[in-house]
Amino acid sequence: MKPNLVVLTDFSPASERARAYAAVLAAPLGAELHLVHVFLPTPTATEYGMVLPYIDEGYVRETRRSLQRVADALPVPATAELIETSWYEAVEQAVHQHQPLLLVAGLTATHGQLDEWLSNRALPLAHRTGYPLLLVPEHLPDTALHLPARLALAVEDRGFRLATSATAVAPLLDILGLDIVTVSVLTEEERASGWEGLKAAQHCGLAAAMPQSGLHKVIGSLPAAGILEAVQELSADVVGLLDLGHGWIHKLFKGSIIDHVLRHSPVPVLLLSAEITAWDE
Repeated sequence: MKPNLVVLTDFSPASERARAYAAVLAAPLGAELHLVHVFLPTPTATEYGMVLPYIDEGYVRETRRSLQRVADALPVPATAELIETSWYEAVEQAVHQHQPLLLVAGLTATHGQLDEWLSNRALPLAHRTGYPLLLVPEHLPDTALHLPARLALAVEDRGFRLATSATAVAPLLDILGLDIVTVSVLTEEERASGWEGLKAAQHCGLAAAMPQSGLHKVIGSLPAAGILEAVQELSADVVGLLDLGHGWIHKLFKGSIIDHVLRHSPVPVLLLSAEITAWDE
């Protein structure tokens, strides 16, 4: 199967940025882009129960034509598909059919967890599918539409294991020849730590260059702020985060490092499904 990226798309500004960035990534690998648009009318409650609204077949046909025009305008080979099913079923169908190196989606600017939950449906996909998910900010400037040179991979100082499918992106990272720097945000008392997380990162299989990954420490900051500080200090083009799949209830009431970074990151965010394999005592 030819290398490919699946781009979850609609006609929003965030999706336009995601398509443009995905095209940049696909070019050096000779990869195809598969644009996937999900269309499923939302049932409405009536006195007779839940009822699906009337589906205008003309609208569906025009949406397909519009998607194809978007695909044809991209600078790399691309297909367009409108899938009429639920959001997660559509994504699982696309992943099964295309076996992509990477899922790509736009990241709409939001101002809180609830707003984010409603606006960015792709966020749980990394953990749900196991596939790597690249989220591209809707305000990413044109000057950032270039091949990334450095990835800042944020980890805690403990062992972890990536989901098997999360390493699907390895061929892309290898072709790009990224400098991947492991980032650990530590308290003043933990200043001498960080090496357990680095060891796990070096052996995680994300890319062939991981065994040579160095450690960049940020001391005394809150985790999310420290990660963003590292992105700036390293001039990183992409930031990688481990998605441990805590779920939306946890995120809504306890907050989330991932959510904070997503709302404030100036660069694309790579979410990688993972699990902790060792805990501090």
